[in-house]
Amino acid sequence: MSRRLEPLPPALAFAVFTAAEARAAGVSAQRLRGSDITRLGWGVYSREDYQLTERAIVQAYGRSDPAVVAHGFTAARAWRLPLPFTDVHWENEGVRSPVHLNSTASRRRSGSLVRWSSFALSPEETASSHGMLLTARVRTWMDLAPRLSHDDLVRIGDHLVRHPRPRYEHRHAPYATPAQLEQLLREHRGRGARKLREVLRDVRVGADSPAETTLRLAILRAGLPVPHLNVFLRAGGASLGQADLSWPEWKVCVEHEGPSHLDRDQQDQDIQRGERRRHHGWIEVQTTAKDLRGGCARGLRRITEALRRQGWRG
Repeated sequence: MSRRLEPLPPALAFAVFTAAEARAAGVSAQRLRGSDITRLGWGVYSREDYQLTERAIVQAYGRSDPAVVAHGFTAARAWRLPLPFTDVHWENEGVRSPVHLNSTASRRRSGSLVRWSSFALSPEETASSHGMLLTARVRTWMDLAPRLSHDDLVRIGDHLVRHPRPRYEHRHAPYATPAQLEQLLREHRGRGARKLREVLRDVRVGADSPAETTLRLAILRAGLPVPHLNVFLRAGGASLGQADLSWPEWKVCVEHEGPSHLDRDQQDQDIQRGERRRHHGWIEVQTTAKDLRGGCARGLRRITEALRRQGWRG
């Protein structure tokens, strides 16, 4: 008959903790071999009754060493930068990709759980979030340059420079301006520097989502007119709302139907707005994820048809 495990002390109320924290809380080496504890790596453990997340792992290493900085894809997920894949979310249960950490205080051995780096970072290149140290958003974008495609990096760049909606995001300034990015890249000599300078030529203020950036890039490559991004449309004294992409000259606009449009109240507002636009002679093209597949082939066809119906001769 197995012996009943003694409860872990309240001082160890972390999803992930270190051996040093366990010792300080009075937990013996034998207790660490209990069935409710999993050894994740050298000197690092997780509790079965807590959710194991990438965030919990970073916090545990940060508590043990204040010099530890999350970087790369780990920092990108923490900042919720628009990445091209969603295999791991910062706060989702389970960790299926290595956690990327950096420390110059001591050399560390990488394993399947953590990939260690030891490059120097200036104070301006790091930022604190929820008690953790991360590479700042712009530095994270620069670090990802060798690993992501041109369009992936443009989507992140658009995310960095977009003007926030204070009502929903509780901030008033963008994470960076195009001028700030240009200045940083002028001085950047690391891997991917040339690639990022090319990327910056395609970064624009105004796209509110990665889908909008994807559509914009496809539209430009197809030779269609350059769209306005998230500008308010008016017809006389009537407000026609803010369109994701629009061509006022031809009275054509695009609204991408993402997850936020599934809300019933939002759907009602969208329907009323569409009716007002049609009443004033506009064509509203509503796109979905299917329109973005295959290089946005279906979306481009529908947008091209709408522009030509409204008089575009391209």
